Amino acid sequence: MSNFNYKRTATLTKFALVALSALVSLAGCGRLLFHETFKVDPAAVEEVRSVGRVVLQVQSDWTWEGSTQIDEILLMDVGSSTYEESCDIAYERLRQLGWSERGNDGLESHKWGHIAISFDSLDNLDAYGPLEQPLWDAALADSATSSSLILVDLAPLS
Repeated sequence: MSNFNYKRTATLTKFALVALSALVSLAGCGRLLFHETFKVDPAAVEEVRSVGRVVLQVQSDWTWEGSTQIDEILLMDVGSSTYEESCDIAYERLRQLGWSERGNDGLESHKWGHIAISFDSLDNLDAYGPLEQPLWDAALADSATSSSLILVDLAPLS
């Protein structure tokens, strides 16, 4: 006579299948259940800061579908007289540090995770929402002409 309990085995098997199904379902929508935050590595920020004089550094965060992305935005003077020259100088200095082209979007690096850099002028400050006023105030208070300052946005990419 066998001591094997068929009823108990069937119950445990059903429980295991339900638990497995629940885990598979959770894995499929894990981004919705667990919040992720993506940040730029501080070493990457320091490297970008090295290409010019930082007038102001601020953070901007974007939240969507259970994720938050925290960008580092630098208002910089790289020693030129126009925005276009400033972009060229910053772009070339960053390329010399190992950053690579990212299509028409700017630069990227995989050295500290996947980070993208874009450049902007003070003409587009309205796109920065609540950061518009602090950025504008810093630009006006700086000794460099505001037309030569550039906004450098470092964004972590997931």
